[in-house]
Amino acid sequence: MMRPRHVVATAAILLALAGCDRPRDPSADARAAPAPAGATLGAPAAPSDAAPADAARPNRVRDPAQFTDPQTRAAYTAAKRYAHVLEGIYCYCHCRENIGHRALVECFETGHATECDVCQTEALVAARMTAEGRSVAEIQRAIDAYYKG
Repeated sequence: MMRPRHVVATAAILLALAGCDRPRDPSADARAAPAPAGATLGAPAAPSDAAPADAARPNRVRDPAQFTDPQTRAAYTAAKRYAHVLEGIYCYCHCRENIGHRALVECFETGHATECDVCQTEALVAARMTAEGRSVAEIQRAIDAYYKG
């Protein structure tokens, strides 16, 4: 017979795994997809590494140096660098509905993303696609296509 604390621990683990599994890279779908109508071929636009001068919020992403796990550190580094992009990305771990986050960036301002592979993967994809010159809308469409289809 399971002790009550084991039941609680088991339930917590199952809940965490239900929303936070390690998906494949949704940006692969975006790279394979045809260019949108009106897009020009050639080199991607220069990436925007810095937050725009009119960024609505200060960067509150936690310091990546505090994490020892390589993927977690890489995801927090990406989130710190591209926080202004993550402000416009919906997170498919459903943290908006479940814990009230406004966007993916908030997962990295709190400790949530330390244990959530969905958040980490989305941040890494967003960083890579931003570096390729993709817009927030293109990034969101790639993530949507992966999770919805």
